[in-house]
Amino acid sequence: MSAEVFPHFVGCGRSGTTLFRNIFDAHSRLAVTHEAHFIGPMAKQRARYETTGGFDEEAFVTDLFRDSNFRRQGLDEDSVRKVLDSSRPRTYADAVRAVFSLYAREQGKELYGDKTPGSVSHIELIATLFPESKFVHIIRDGRAVALSYLERPEWGPRTMAEAANHWKSRVSRGREAGRDLGPDRYIEARYEELVEDPESVTRKLCAFLGLEFEEPMLDFHKRGREFISETKDPEAFKNLAKPVGGELRDWAEEISESDLSLFDAIAGDHLRDLGYEVLAPSPSISTRVRVAGAAIAWQGKRLMSVLPSRGKESSDVAEPGREAG
Repeated sequence: MSAEVFPHFVGCGRSGTTLFRNIFDAHSRLAVTHEAHFIGPMAKQRARYETTGGFDEEAFVTDLFRDSNFRRQGLDEDSVRKVLDSSRPRTYADAVRAVFSLYAREQGKELYGDKTPGSVSHIELIATLFPESKFVHIIRDGRAVALSYLERPEWGPRTMAEAANHWKSRVSRGREAGRDLGPDRYIEARYEELVEDPESVTRKLCAFLGLEFEEPMLDFHKRGREFISETKDPEAFKNLAKPVGGELRDWAEEISESDLSLFDAIAGDHLRDLGYEVLAPSPSISTRVRVAGAAIAWQGKRLMSVLPSRGKESSDVAEPGREAG
């Protein structure tokens, strides 16, 4: 894998992005951050750093360490300042590369990547700023995603309608951006296929990234307990201490018929386009009413998410809810 390649693992939250991240972070040469979040949002305000007098390292570092997710990466502020002083970045992209290189070195590795589900909404911008970037868009059946979200409403959608709209929005934005980028820089990976045949999927993604496949990548779970203990919600990631594989969750047995019908009415076309079987019957009048109400609520939420808000961290801009993969 060339040092000029910057992998990004993206997708709707609760789609298995953390599982993919841990597999690739287990590679001997590649260090993958866990939800850096800042890359896209801070890129939108890069004029704040790229001034006529040169790159404003102080503003960049201040904004960087204001973000709680970045602080969780474990980098010392003095070390970040030193690496920026030595690399003398001229652009926002240069500064990000310097910080990620520092992260990789502190992990004892030479290559770096990022896993931030929400970056699926910033693919176009990141791809432009980082010509070396490649994107792995992780996709999971939206109904399984919705069920997972509803079990942990603090991470995003709180209703089936909201989860359906959120999944549809994230998946469609990623796929649209991917079509523009082309197969050399964008690839889709299904969570279900990884569970069924982890080695084949991992080998395919390694080839896409120009990375040699290593057997220990599939032994990521041996360090799972260490990773889980460092997360905000260890219970949500408990399965990362187990080998990948086994039975997929039977969401059809856990979601009511009315909610299945609602999800299909909102996102059924996307399910079908992705090859997922749609089980719900044709929507009833009451379901159509729920869909109309959900559409209004969703548009209102999206509008609120992009309005300026005092007291928010810089990396929260235009991000309607942090999500774990």
